Amino acid sequence: MKRIAISLLAATSMCLAADEPPKVYEHDVALWKEVPVPPRTSYEDHGVFFQRANQANVEWTVERQEKTVRAVLSNGRNETPEANRPSFSMEMPLGSLPSVAPVQVLNVNDGWLAGYNRGEFGAALWWYAIDGKQRSKISDDQVNQFIVHKERIFAVEGLAHLGMDDGTLIEIRHNGNQWTAATFVELPGCGQAITVLDDGRFCIATMSMLLAVSLDKKMEILVPRAEWTWLPVNSITVDAKSENVYIGMRQFVARYNLKANDHSYQFLIPSLDFLNKTTGQ
Repeated sequence: MKRIAISLLAATSMCLAADEPPKVYEHDVALWKEVPVPPRTSYEDHGVFFQRANQANVEWTVERQEKTVRAVLSNGRNETPEANRPSFSMEMPLGSLPSVAPVQVLNVNDGWLAGYNRGEFGAALWWYAIDGKQRSKISDDQVNQFIVHKERIFAVEGLAHLGMDDGTLIEIRHNGNQWTAATFVELPGCGQAITVLDDGRFCIATMSMLLAVSLDKKMEILVPRAEWTWLPVNSITVDAKSENVYIGMRQFVARYNLKANDHSYQFLIPSLDFLNKTTGQ
């Protein structure tokens, strides 16, 4: 009986090890492989494909470094790194949560902007003085990412939860007395990640779309019905030639060709070893 138990334990350990992603992989997404998606007409295969992707323990974050777009394994959260945060603590109560740190932090002329976002548990946008000794609440916006464009401060915000998918692109300004936040453009979904294209437009990934928004508030839907709905997006960038947009998410990096103008995109992965091949119960 003991021998059988040891054999089962060994078999289980082998399965768990097989589910772990490789530690060595190609970082340059231009060299990654496209993963074909089963057609929607193959209902069962299509559903299983995305169920497995949703249950994968792989999260990719994309970033452009000089002329290369690189992807790295991450925790899947779009958060400001510790190196870009102040030395003082920014933790505070939020809703029923006793102590919460901001998800997004941005250094501004007179201090810091801090976006607290715990989804359905609450959110808030605050300003802190340079030394942290003063602070004031700006709004209840659920900031997912700040971006500075042409010396103006914007942020994508919103909530996607239990059938809800709402969001806006906001602009954050100092009116001479205090910081304020106002809707710049209503989005057709929660803005999860944002970058700027070569033509000066914002490129925004939502839960189920890819959008381009200009500073004169004109919106173009680049991808109207994305299949990454169940693959949380955490980052977005554009390549040095302004030809492709890359979106970091669970299991894959999605690539959208700006020149194709046909609403299509591809799911990429460094190798098939990173694909989740099992379906949880």
